[in-house]
Amino acid sequence: MRNKAPRRAKGSPTRIALVEDDPVYRAYLSGLLKNTPEVELVHAWESAEALVADRRFLEVDLLFIDLELPGLSGVELIANLQKLPTPPLCVMLTSSSEPEDVFAAMRSGASGYLVKTADPEIFAERLRQIIQDGVSLSPVIAQMLMNEFRTSAISAADRRSSLRSLTTREREVLSSMARHGNAKEVGAALGLSHETVRVHMKKIYQKLHVKSKEEALEVLAQQKKD
Repeated sequence: MRNKAPRRAKGSPTRIALVEDDPVYRAYLSGLLKNTPEVELVHAWESAEALVADRRFLEVDLLFIDLELPGLSGVELIANLQKLPTPPLCVMLTSSSEPEDVFAAMRSGASGYLVKTADPEIFAERLRQIIQDGVSLSPVIAQMLMNEFRTSAISAADRRSSLRSLTTREREVLSSMARHGNAKEVGAALGLSHETVRVHMKKIYQKLHVKSKEEALEVLAQQKKD
């Protein structure tokens, strides 16, 4: 994630553009930007391909980019823009606040993440933040990233040692997960309902500091190798 204020001469407006395939939201956001002080709306493109074909994007300080664009996705576009000598700041626009979408945007080089449901006042505040500081994240997204950082900081050895905190039943469920495809099959093998299996799986993930069955089984496999 880049954290650098938009490149502009002192006293000049911030040059902003957007890439949004929804014509209604594109018109709405264009209107907001046109009425924002110290902002110059350069253009609004309907796709990543349309932006790349238009040299005006090289004049932009800040780009708002929709996540789910037709053709080249928003994440792919941001990653490609980072290859420029002086890439613009990029803020991801989306209706999704799912962790995987947030992390994909941040890894691609986005400087901010704006959920489309934000009202005009919240949008204006986020815009001021990124013009001033070069980054803008809602409190919810910031907390999500902090949780991810804490989880990723846990070493593989720590995760393996966490296996000792599992109850006997949780270890049975984890071992059965390695042999069966889903919670229903694990439940049938252990004489449990699939709802009960899901409860155990959630506790296993929490104790091992993982987010998926695959990660949990990797921890188990590493312990067996040791």
